[in-house]
Amino acid sequence: MKKLTALLLCLYLMIPVLPARAEGEPAWASPSYQALADRVRLPLSPSGDMTRGSFTELLTLLLESAFPQEELKEYPQVAEDYFSDTSYSAYRRAASYGILEGSIGADGLRLLSPGNDLTREQCAKMVCSLLDFVSQKLGRSLEPSGSPASYRDAGSISAWALPYTKQIASYGLMKGDEGGNFDPRGKLNWPSAVVLAHRTLELLDAAAAQSFSGLVLQGKADWSGASRFGAFDNQVAKPMTGWTKGYYTIDNGDGTVSGLTVGSDSITAERFNADGSLSSSKSIEKELPTFGAFLDSGSHFYLAFGQDNDKEEDSREVWRIVQYDRDWNRLGAASVNGGDSYTTAPFTAAVSRMAVSGDGKTLALHAARQRYTTPDDGLRHQSNITITVNTANMEVLSVSEPFPGNHVSHSFGQFVRFDREEMVTVDHGDAYPRAFVLHDNAQAAELLKIHGNVGDNVTQAIGSGLAVSEDGYLFLGCSDPQDGTGGPWNVFLTYTTKEPKEPTPPWPEGSTETSLTVLPGGRQYEASWKDPDGRTSRWGTFNIEEDLSTTTLTWLTHSETSIDRARLVKVDENTFVAMWQEGADIHYWKLDGRGQTVGQEQILSNTPMPPTDPVVMEGDICWIQASSLPQGKDKPTLYRISLP
Repeated sequence: MKKLTALLLCLYLMIPVLPARAEGEPAWASPSYQALADRVRLPLSPSGDMTRGSFTELLTLLLESAFPQEELKEYPQVAEDYFSDTSYSAYRRAASYGILEGSIGADGLRLLSPGNDLTREQCAKMVCSLLDFVSQKLGRSLEPSGSPASYRDAGSISAWALPYTKQIASYGLMKGDEGGNFDPRGKLNWPSAVVLAHRTLELLDAAAAQSFSGLVLQGKADWSGASRFGAFDNQVAKPMTGWTKGYYTIDNGDGTVSGLTVGSDSITAERFNADGSLSSSKSIEKELPTFGAFLDSGSHFYLAFGQDNDKEEDSREVWRIVQYDRDWNRLGAASVNGGDSYTTAPFTAAVSRMAVSGDGKTLALHAARQRYTTPDDGLRHQSNITITVNTANMEVLSVSEPFPGNHVSHSFGQFVRFDREEMVTVDHGDAYPRAFVLHDNAQAAELLKIHGNVGDNVTQAIGSGLAVSEDGYLFLGCSDPQDGTGGPWNVFLTYTTKEPKEPTPPWPEGSTETSLTVLPGGRQYEASWKDPDGRTSRWGTFNIEEDLSTTTLTWLTHSETSIDRARLVKVDENTFVAMWQEGADIHYWKLDGRGQTVGQEQILSNTPMPPTDPVVMEGDICWIQASSLPQGKDKPTLYRISLP
């Protein structure tokens, strides 16, 4: 018998996959067929009687569509020989969830009998067992919406089924006919079973939403790719994001948010009311082919675009930064050509960023470029570039030289912030230097040295965030141990003081009238002095050969599985939050202005990471991301962390 059943099961599995929704169902059941077709890939028959096997599989798939796999994986499917007449995975998973147990035959073996017709009392027990699993094992409360039932044919209901027939009525899922009979051994047809399954799914979704920390937004733009933002191939340095698509959260300043989606062909800004309904939507022109960066300065929005310059035309526009008001009306733009920027391809192999100075007068774009051909080797090298703009009239203030003071090659990620009016940058370098390196006007601080050969694109690390506190600079990232062992990636945090140590003075002991000044970029210094004889004056410019920064490195995690997504959020001048993703959960830890952890590490379960930097609204960390739950799947969803 077992061989025959196995053969039949193999033949069943060889049938081509059919569309989940079958045509011809009765009109009264059509909405339920459509709802289930959107959630499960399972053929739904428009007529005929429901079998035990089909209903078992349907309930199992609905449960798994409502709750994250991370939560259900604690209940692995039973062994292959649990049922003597089938080893089908869906039935074994159903047994692990307690949906059904089967029956013990005369030979002592457990039978599922998947091909048998489903009776109404069997159906009641299966649905109630599923709901008991959700309430008792998953810890979700289920509120009855019906009333206890008293059936005229209660005497014909099996003793084992009687409590379930009452329970399922209390949930408003099943009740007796017009004559008050339950008809316990009556067959359940497909349309009735689909309607019942749909009602059950609504209960499951409501239970799952109890731990759902997001507000689903009724947007029209496509956020389905947002779950990819931040993901990358961790064998190479460059993230697989930031070139043609972006997702950004905007604080409107009135307790509501907007979402900005940047696709390959279009840019859309959507504004949402407090209840998640769509307030307005606006399309923004993509002015050049390549999207590079977005900035909300508080008073204005900025978008950075670029286009290639493969022929090395000096007069060709390569960079453009566009300024908008808070309603996305275009106000002006700043452009930089190929000759002034030495660029053949903007935003190359990196995620670039913008920032505005504390007084709001200067905007900086810190990005990456593929440079003009180098005569020495005939190659076009990639390195960083910084462009500054006067925000009042959108005139360009400065453009990096081919080898500026903050030069990094290759640079696989650029970060920029302002400390009042002083610009601070961090680059992810694989060669010169092979490190995460910070530049301000006084220093070049190597934050985390990267193991490996100079110029090897494989760095086993990625930068995640830069922030400025009252006393120093905080930088967050993910990396392997950088000792050549290739161990799991973890989250690191560096803290660098604003004032570096002075270089070792060049003058001999006993010199007088000494003066030492570190030059912008932190790579050289000027010094002057009178020799100890008091007569000979000396002056010179000297290279800085020693590390003058005071940087501390802390590993925030010690996971055995790699962590490659993190964010650093500034709440105020002395409060920061480091966030990272472990499995399906977000872990976060409050930090002070010197990078010291405050309180205990916190966990937000079953929540996806922000696709880009979150915003801080009324002290809460907020971001929009595609929903992780099926009832709002691929919908833009507002998540929130309320800090203690």
